[in-house]
Amino acid sequence: MPYCLTLLRFALVACILTVSAFGAVSDTPADAAIRAEYNAIAALRIAKPPAEVKSDEVARFDWSRRRSIELHDRGLAFYTHNSTHPLRWDVLVLLPYGRDFRERVYRSGFRQLIPDPDSLATWEAKYYPLLRTLLAAPDASLAAQREARRLLIDHTSHLGLSKPAETEACLTLIQGWLNDHERSIPPNSSFPSPFHSYCNLLEFADPLRCFAYLRELEARHQGDSHRDRSLRELAQGRRRALEAQAQPLDELWDRLRELDPVHGDSRRYRGKVVLIALGPVTYETLTESLEDLYAQHHASGLEIIQVAAFNQAYGLPPEPQQRRDMEKIVALRRWPWPVLWNPRGHLSDIAGKWGYNTVPAWMLIGRDGRLVVDRNSPRSVTIPRELALPAPGRP
Repeated sequence: MPYCLTLLRFALVACILTVSAFGAVSDTPADAAIRAEYNAIAALRIAKPPAEVKSDEVARFDWSRRRSIELHDRGLAFYTHNSTHPLRWDVLVLLPYGRDFRERVYRSGFRQLIPDPDSLATWEAKYYPLLRTLLAAPDASLAAQREARRLLIDHTSHLGLSKPAETEACLTLIQGWLNDHERSIPPNSSFPSPFHSYCNLLEFADPLRCFAYLRELEARHQGDSHRDRSLRELAQGRRRALEAQAQPLDELWDRLRELDPVHGDSRRYRGKVVLIALGPVTYETLTESLEDLYAQHHASGLEIIQVAAFNQAYGLPPEPQQRRDMEKIVALRRWPWPVLWNPRGHLSDIAGKWGYNTVPAWMLIGRDGRLVVDRNSPRSVTIPRELALPAPGRP
């Protein structure tokens, strides 16, 4: 998930936790001090660099590193020193990334802070057992429990995808957490991320089981509440993607042709393997992956179509300005694949209709023109596999 979406999610989590947790705390001086420290930690989790360092990359990175260290140290101290206070759980769910970050430099020169892999692995070995303890704690707030389930489901889903021998055991764990999560969702909310994580793993294990689960999920949520509508749309979108392995992708190609009559025309790609990448040109992890895939597989028949989209997040420029910015970047980078512009936004248009809830999103189309459904297998596996297949009509 892009870092900005992660920050937005944790800003929402921090607000929800603050409201839900404070209602259960008394007003003694000791509790007031604990509450003040919790408030400071929650604010630190979503803090942005001050104006005086925003234009100085070195200073901004230094500020971000120091913020990460302070957040982890203060949060862990709070959890340890307030071992009988219910707010310790609300702090715990704000600390999934560990203490140490390092700088990653991309080919374009763009720099980004990412969790240090070794430090993160050490922290996760301690962190996720603590989250399971949280779920059994009678004094944990509902919001902390909900966020702990989300983190556990997401982590366990990734574990099952990376270690196929553990997939079924991971599915069993997630099923229990997801049932509790589904029961805890208020009618005016949705929290769909855990359902996507579970479906990713279930689809990887057995698409038919996933299809059956999606039908059950849709049947359970036929009401008019925001929760029911959101989960019903999730089930319908993912079912559409599963069904597409047996159907032509006319609806998808019609939409791409609306965006670009030339590069969105399916006739250009008959008999080829096509990777459709939904994501911004400013997301360096995505564009570097596309550069590598193009270099490795284009000569064997891989075609790439990238679709960038209007981002409706508060504070960003209007759609025409975002499109001009995208066109400038494309002209500068000179990628060999076409980049289409989607003025509607990904999640409300292409990605959402095909069962995705985040971007970047990837859609791989085989030589037969059908969607390759196992979207959660590594592209290093699925792309060479599809390229090795003969085109229809050839031996």
